[in-house]
Amino acid sequence: MVLEAATVRPDHFGRTHPDPRADPPTVVLDPSRARTEELQQVGPETPETSRIPVAPEAAEPDPSSDPFSEADTADIPIVGPGGGRPDGSALALSALLGSAGGLVGWLVAAHVVPVTALGDAQLVVSVVLLLAALAPAVIRPMRGQRPARVAWMAPLLVVPPAAVAGLACGLLVPRLAGVVTIPGAPAVTGPLIVAAGCAAGGLLAAHDVVLAGAGKPGWVVWRSALFAPVQIGAVVALCAVAGLGADGVVLSWLGPAAAWAVPAVAAVPLLLSRASGDGSSGVPAVISLVGTALLYHLVPIVVTVRFGSATGAVFFVAWQVFVLVDLGAAYTVHALAGAVAREPGRTGELVARARRRLLIVFLPLIALGAALAGPLLTAFGPAYADAGDLLRLMLLGLAFRLVVTHELGVRQALGHGVGFDRLQLFSAVLVLVVAIALPGTAGDVTELRLVAIGYIIVQVACAAAVLVIPAARRTDVEVRAP
Repeated sequence: MVLEAATVRPDHFGRTHPDPRADPPTVVLDPSRARTEELQQVGPETPETSRIPVAPEAAEPDPSSDPFSEADTADIPIVGPGGGRPDGSALALSALLGSAGGLVGWLVAAHVVPVTALGDAQLVVSVVLLLAALAPAVIRPMRGQRPARVAWMAPLLVVPPAAVAGLACGLLVPRLAGVVTIPGAPAVTGPLIVAAGCAAGGLLAAHDVVLAGAGKPGWVVWRSALFAPVQIGAVVALCAVAGLGADGVVLSWLGPAAAWAVPAVAAVPLLLSRASGDGSSGVPAVISLVGTALLYHLVPIVVTVRFGSATGAVFFVAWQVFVLVDLGAAYTVHALAGAVAREPGRTGELVARARRRLLIVFLPLIALGAALAGPLLTAFGPAYADAGDLLRLMLLGLAFRLVVTHELGVRQALGHGVGFDRLQLFSAVLVLVVAIALPGTAGDVTELRLVAIGYIIVQVACAAAVLVIPAARRTDVEVRAP
């Protein structure tokens, strides 16, 4: 056989293959020269060797052995923007104090003005509170700005739309303007007073969320705590002493609001001049503001317009008792977000404890309120006792609403509050639809029981909805710090 020279062909990269005959010779290793080491044979007489102990398998920690496992962390502060406490708890406490003080103010007013005058007065006050509850949505576009800048811009952003909306309500519904019309003054005086009250209330609400977002929630709470006695004193002075009627009750609300809002235009920005953080971080979602405002304030407006001032006054008093208990339950679950932020590893346990605490506190309270509904409303006057059954039905619906309120706290703690806000808005709209479509005549309080029955049906449906949504029960997601 004749060997020929290998043909070298380039590869697809243009490189030539090496000639295999040019490989270096193979090195043969001699095993006899390899270095060996004799290993010790292990037998019965072999001395014991040192052994590394094996660590026992880690067991689950016993909660009873940890003295801090059941510690209540509700009083441990969380550092938020500006070094303050979470703004949600401050706003919830402020709303609760305002509702409690307002209920006492209406109790005093019920003894110094007739039922019809109280119905006319609460119609105007409900319009002012409705627009004030929606006012913080105007400053949401200023997210990311310093608190002092947001506080300086709040009057320019909030006052004009609130005043225009109040003026429109006074012009479109002459009944509102007629309540506060001064004898001998031009007809436009009444709508202007309503517009001024809406502007003052809206500015107060905007300043509250700015202060809470800037880490100064104490000012929000103290403002609500001081507003109530001033308003009650104004009712006594204007109605019991000066002899005014519905206009005196309205002025007892609008006067203190304006007296606080005017100096606050400059005082709040100066207070926040060195504050850091996001000035609009305390503003709830718009859908949450709308849902709460419609449920708490628009429902009594619709009932009063449809059924008259006397019936509206009786319904309004019973509705305020319901709102007070509802706000108390909402404030209770607000602490859950802070507890989860402090101990995210115990989310499931904290959620269960919050639910247990909510039911233990408020179910007996609701039962007691239902049993004492008649005497409670009789304290406002004999004309209000007819709404006892109405209040019992609303408290029954509130028992189902506790489930929804607890899920609110869970979703807020897990950063999924938007889903509840939609459900809140949906339930408020359904209650409004029942109040609007309800057949009836003015002056019959018993017919309003259908409104309460409709509210019960809505709350049962909402409770069932939040219980079957899987996202409401997720506790393994990352919890955002407040």
